Amino acid sequence: MLSYFGSKWRAAPAYPPPAHKRIVEPFAGGAGYSLRYWDREVVLIEKYEPVAAVWQYLSKVGPAEIMRLPLLETGQKIRDVPGLTQEQRWLIGYWCNVGSAAPKQTMLKWAGPSGERPSHSCWAADIRFRIAKQVSCIRHWRVIHGDFYDAPDGEATWFVDPPYEDLGKFYPCGSAGIDYAQLAAWCRTRRGQVIACEAQGAKWLPFAPLGAFKTNERGERGKRKALESIWLN
Repeated sequence: MLSYFGSKWRAAPAYPPPAHKRIVEPFAGGAGYSLRYWDREVVLIEKYEPVAAVWQYLSKVGPAEIMRLPLLETGQKIRDVPGLTQEQRWLIGYWCNVGSAAPKQTMLKWAGPSGERPSHSCWAADIRFRIAKQVSCIRHWRVIHGDFYDAPDGEATWFVDPPYEDLGKFYPCGSAGIDYAQLAAWCRTRRGQVIACEAQGAKWLPFAPLGAFKTNERGERGKRKALESIWLN
């Protein structure tokens, strides 16, 4: 529903399924894990305002409003489209350049109706229809604009996917603003099931290798693979 850099949608099946009826993602991002188990009691916490606002919007909006959102031509700027709310602009902006950490303003040349990218991977009729079909399924989700320590306490499945300590420097609210020792201690004190994510080589928790997963980035031989690690309490 939200194309976001570092989203765990592809990797979600490799993580343990939730052991509790409530899932809490204290670094919501693309909420790839929660979307796989959308019918649980989901709580998203996100520090970066555009991401939090988009999820708040999607959890309240109806399918008809999504279907009324305009499609853009290649090179068209979102700010030139009249009548959109800020949340709608941010939603479309994330689909103008897939896998971005911040919403974009322009439909890039490879996207849009005349672009080279398949219509299921950029802001096009397919994506708009898919989101419209799904928004009613997350009406029960709770979205908090805040930091990880603003998460409500209680027993839950905690899916902790922060900006990675070494690789998360380019998020608007990135790794430079996180005290990983504090985050590690916080993870250890959560009640219930804790699943923490990092890149292989991270040391702030005793992580174990999970696997290699395709990313939205491309190298000389196609999409790059991210080496992921996991910590379970």
